[in-house]
Amino acid sequence: MTSKPFTGVLTALATPFSKDLSIDQKALRRLLQIQRDNGIHGVVVCGTTGESPTLSKPEKELLVTIALEYQTETFRVYVGTGSYSTAETIETSQHFASFKAHNQTPAGIMVVTPYYNKPTQTGLCEHFLAVAAAVPNTPVCLYNVPGRTGCTLQPKTLIAIAREASNVVAVKEAAGDIKVVTEMSLLLKEAGLDARVAILSGDDPTFASALLCGASGVISVTTHLIPAAMLGIFNAAQKGDFATVTRLHQKTYAVNTQLFCAPNPIPLKWALGSLGLCENVLRLPLSPLEESDIRVVAQALESVKTAGIEIVS
Repeated sequence: MTSKPFTGVLTALATPFSKDLSIDQKALRRLLQIQRDNGIHGVVVCGTTGESPTLSKPEKELLVTIALEYQTETFRVYVGTGSYSTAETIETSQHFASFKAHNQTPAGIMVVTPYYNKPTQTGLCEHFLAVAAAVPNTPVCLYNVPGRTGCTLQPKTLIAIAREASNVVAVKEAAGDIKVVTEMSLLLKEAGLDARVAILSGDDPTFASALLCGASGVISVTTHLIPAAMLGIFNAAQKGDFATVTRLHQKTYAVNTQLFCAPNPIPLKWALGSLGLCENVLRLPLSPLEESDIRVVAQALESVKTAGIEIVS
């Protein structure tokens, strides 16, 4: 593959389940086909949106196997491999770094900050360096999402990790704080690492703003529904057309905000179900979207359609 890994507009892919809670392989292929057909640059499977804590190892292997059927030079497959255990994360990362199906291997792995046990910045640094060293030939994207993990990867810690681990090529910054994106960008430039380490927005409502503050792409949830518009924001920013960035940001704001009115992927699964793309089925402890929030998401979808934004079907 010729293009740099973890670049552009990527989708944090949902895992479709049948009513018996098994993986819906037909729906999974439908979602993958839609993403590739709409020009999205790749997907991350087995992540938060994919309900990874509820997936067994064989199920993760099935997801990756099917996703690799769709991998091309312009549509890459990445795998979420992080956990709250460094040893487990290393084992999972090594497994999927070398996993092969359809003559393809994943293009990289994404590793979330350890959750629940709340390591210090020293512990985070040692954790990520140990994982990166275990898969030296695999591109690694760090994933900072303190709202879910209770643990924050500080910008200075990102720099320390990236200096020592040359295969750390990106960070998914999902704190939703533009100040953090800006500080990461400034420190990466100061350290001479900005050409190697990309900042990817992990927060759809602030995606457009993040592009103005140093991010160079996104790992998105709303690309399931509005891929063309999210690509439009990215492409306009690449061209320096910030009037278009602003216009598309405002037109998509309702969906980019209200799709998170309940914990992800609860609203997404309802939206995908309403569009006939997969069953509105989640695995416990997640439960379906409540009636009051259904109205919120439905209104958001209607408002972006009224604004002329294309929604997948």
